[in-house]
Amino acid sequence: MSTQYITVGDISKGLTTDRLPFNIDNDAFPVLINAYQWRGRIKRKRGTALLNRIKRFFNSASTAYSSTATLTLSGGGIGAGNILSGFSTSSVTTLAPNASIIPGSVTITAPGPTLYTDPSMDGTLSPSGTINYATGAIVIAAQAGNAVSAQFNYYPTLPVLGLEDFVMASSAFPGTIAFDDSYSYQVNTAYPYSSFDVSFYKNPASSGSLPSYTPKTTWTPTTWNGQDYQQFWTTNYQGALWATNGINVPFSGTNIGMQFNLVTEVTMIVPGPPATARLTIAAHGLVVGDFLFLNEFPTATVTGINFQTCYVTNVPDVTHVDVEFPNATLGGAGGAVATGIAQYLTNRSDTTKDCLRWYDGAPVNGTLPPVFSQGMGWVNFAPPLLSQATNTFIISDLPVGQYYLVGARIIVPFKDRLLFFGPVVQTSSGTPKYLQDTVIYSQNGTPYYTCSFTGDAGLATTVFNPILLPTNQTSSANAFWEDQVGFGGFIQLGVDQPINTVSANEDVLILGLNTAQVRMVYTGNDAVPFNFFITNSELGSTSTFSAINMDKGVITKGSRGFVISGQTEAARIDLSIPDQVFQVALTNNGTERVTAQRDFINEWIYFTYLSNQSNSGIYTFPTQTLLYNYRDQSWAIFDECYTTYGTFRKQSGFTWGTVGETFPTWGSWNQPWNAGDSTLFQPAVIAGNQQGFVVVRDTGTNESNSLSIKNVSGVTITCPNHCLNTGDYIIISGCLGVSNINGNIYSVTVVDIDTFTILGGPNSIVPSGTYLGGGLIKRMYIPLIQTKQFPLAWGMGRKTRIGVQQYLLSKTANGQITLQIYLSQNAYAPYNNGPLIPNVNTLNDGLIYSSILYTCPESINLGLTPANINLQTPTASQQSQIWHRQNTSLIGDTVQLGFTLSDAQMRDTNFNNQFAEIELHGMIIAVTPSQLLV
Repeated sequence: MSTQYITVGDISKGLTTDRLPFNIDNDAFPVLINAYQWRGRIKRKRGTALLNRIKRFFNSASTAYSSTATLTLSGGGIGAGNILSGFSTSSVTTLAPNASIIPGSVTITAPGPTLYTDPSMDGTLSPSGTINYATGAIVIAAQAGNAVSAQFNYYPTLPVLGLEDFVMASSAFPGTIAFDDSYSYQVNTAYPYSSFDVSFYKNPASSGSLPSYTPKTTWTPTTWNGQDYQQFWTTNYQGALWATNGINVPFSGTNIGMQFNLVTEVTMIVPGPPATARLTIAAHGLVVGDFLFLNEFPTATVTGINFQTCYVTNVPDVTHVDVEFPNATLGGAGGAVATGIAQYLTNRSDTTKDCLRWYDGAPVNGTLPPVFSQGMGWVNFAPPLLSQATNTFIISDLPVGQYYLVGARIIVPFKDRLLFFGPVVQTSSGTPKYLQDTVIYSQNGTPYYTCSFTGDAGLATTVFNPILLPTNQTSSANAFWEDQVGFGGFIQLGVDQPINTVSANEDVLILGLNTAQVRMVYTGNDAVPFNFFITNSELGSTSTFSAINMDKGVITKGSRGFVISGQTEAARIDLSIPDQVFQVALTNNGTERVTAQRDFINEWIYFTYLSNQSNSGIYTFPTQTLLYNYRDQSWAIFDECYTTYGTFRKQSGFTWGTVGETFPTWGSWNQPWNAGDSTLFQPAVIAGNQQGFVVVRDTGTNESNSLSIKNVSGVTITCPNHCLNTGDYIIISGCLGVSNINGNIYSVTVVDIDTFTILGGPNSIVPSGTYLGGGLIKRMYIPLIQTKQFPLAWGMGRKTRIGVQQYLLSKTANGQITLQIYLSQNAYAPYNNGPLIPNVNTLNDGLIYSSILYTCPESINLGLTPANINLQTPTASQQSQIWHRQNTSLIGDTVQLGFTLSDAQMRDTNFNNQFAEIELHGMIIAVTPSQLLV
């Protein structure tokens, strides 16, 4: 029978699982892992370059970092202690359990004073002693029994939960703010793109508008208390970055609430303006320079004090503070009060609770140690929602009371108002309440409420003098009042479902609920400024951080599909992989962990999620990514772990001195000079992972270090939340104190969530020594590509014989991949694997063909070239793409091709294959009808 040719080229489809592999199109792929379809070809997963690893500065001698100044070393001539855990005794600073110290940054001060440093960065202290960077353990025998202080830089090794744009007045392009579950950081946009901790409250400079105000001499630190799945939602509005870490699911209110204390007495009233008073607050914890918002005081005792913002001018003792109101007029005799609260704006009354906050700039510079500057930082935000504490106005069916806005799932500016979706509200006498289907909005104008004034806060004639605001902003004490028309308000959907996603589409907002899509429109009527309309009651959205705004609608991940929702309809976009959405794990808050990012340059979207793979029970963080090529509407799967996404705008790019950090060899530099993401200030996609690493995506095919090692014991590696899979390949580097490990390639066998064992090559030696820290892991990804199962001769009732194949691949320097040939609907056991030339007792004892498929020009030396490939002419070395020939003769019901990397190729010590480009443009397969099917 005559030979026929199957030609696959201009590949337009990607992962396709809605039909069996023999029923899909010729250019579709039933398996496409760590590779993807893009603009007519199949490419291996793009690589990463390290942007930075989140780090913090610690100084035990400063209350900005620790309330415990010294650590007493053990006696008896030993002098042992731990500088990571020894100072973590207060709620102000809790160093993370998996933290590690950065070598070369340590200064320990002992009596004398005697300074101990680590200039050799190998665990040896000078003039004497040792340090373990991984654990924080130190031994200084000469200081046994003495108290020491410590200063160092360290990696918290916490999950990155936010990489957010921050609009700065000083720059034409946004900067980047990073969050882990405890701290916030600003990322330098100039090389080397380092990050620095900005988790400090705003400390304004002295000003004529703040008489008697004295700035703090020590900045007040702050932290966040969310769970490791609570990603940060931020928005830039009116000079500040507004931030929330959402809610815990299911909601319990354990880590959210207003920062306030009860005031039991007001005395020493000076009417003013400026007015002053002494407040009695049990165990207040305040310092001179703190700002407070006061409310709920009975007018029979003191007048003019409610809705006022003031600052602390004196702290006579732990139960009293003197405060000043620069523009207020107080009245009344004062005395004990049954009600009255002091809301903390630049401090915390409860370090275990989070509230809404805004940020207007870095209170420190990026040097180490940092230098503080007055004027910018974080401010707590919890505006009052009613004009009177005794008002009978009802908010979203709650009991009557003076409520404050303390949290929200989502914050969006819309139509000159700031909107809070899924808000959390609280009274001073109650617990936080989550309003899942409600939107609270500010007045048309400023959302800031901190000010000083004389008169009635509800009158239009009252002059509000702003306090504690970003530059050039105004404030109004009634910005969120819901009981008076023209100020703030709320609107309730009236359904028993939470608002999970919000995104703009043209002139409306699209809201995603569990099983519905809703259009939110602006009415222009202050009495009811917004209305809701349900546009789809079948396809909802469940993952808040899956929302991607497109022109035709909003793409989100729901419980029933990946959906695009417009103003009139919603539809699934994942019909070629209809079951994949159900592979997202629902345990361990898998729904809340989904994160997504659009890449405008490459025209695709990442959806990263926790997969319900067979051993998913041992994982906490996301383990897979779905790549959606929205230009070609194709899909692919990547095995990787990221906890959040963002964009980054570099203001300085590659130089000859820095390019090697991204592309370590000439061969790995396979990204063109004019690549879009190399343009300065062009937004590049960045991703953070579970250990605090932040990488730039889509950078060549090399990979950056992305995991750190906590301990090494022989072949057992402790790596917290490693998210590796059995069979993965890694490179280990940087380990201090351990021999026979650095620079080696290993395969992985997972033991548990934090532990795995390693297997080296045939000549590898078991690592030995005491691990001191510094170890890093680079993941190497194995692509797995399977084509359609081609049923060429089924119409004739016959099997198919595969013959010569030709593959058009992009040229590499020395690369090769493995070609797998599957027969007869068996996609698990390639038939061309096994020893070459007949070999006794093997499955394929007649196999004479090589499974190696070169991506580089083949040798023209007959003695070195496998028999089943072509001998190329010397012009191949000048080509960008090369045809490669394989000659195989196998028979099956169907024939199917696979492309991957073998164990030998993954262990290549010359790294010819692991990071080389794999780019398949087309293939020609010679096939012949053969014997009868049955």
